[in-house]
Amino acid sequence: MIGKYLDRRELGFLAAAAAAAALFVLLAVGDTAPLRPPEGAEGGAAAGTLWEQAQVDLNTAGLDALCTLPGVGGKRARAILEDRAANGPYERVEDVTRVSGITQNTIRDWARLAYVSGPGPEGE
Repeated sequence: MIGKYLDRRELGFLAAAAAAAALFVLLAVGDTAPLRPPEGAEGGAAAGTLWEQAQVDLNTAGLDALCTLPGVGGKRARAILEDRAANGPYERVEDVTRVSGITQNTIRDWARLAYVSGPGPEGE
C-alpha cells in the first residue's frame, strides 16, 4: 500500500532516516552517565547527589575533571595541574588566578562548580 504513494527513492530515504534515528537513540542511551556508581565501587550508593558529583575539587581533580569547568580546556587544565604541583594545594578557589589566563571572571563562571578541599586528617 505504501508503494502506491511513494516511489523507490522516497522509500529508501525513509528507511535510511529511520535507521539513523534508531542509531542516534542507541548512542544517546549508551553514552549517558550513570546517576549512581555501580555497587561495590568506591563511594557505593551513598556517593551524594548529582550536584555534589558534578563539583570539582581544585586540589584533587585530574585533567578530565578540570576540563568540565567553564573556560577550561586541556591546555589550561594542564597549567592548573602544573601550578598545583609546583606551589602546593590551593587554599581558596580564587588562588587559581595565579595560573595564566584564569581571571576573576573565570572564577565567577565556576560559581558553585569548583571548590578546594582542606587538609586531610593527617594534614595531607
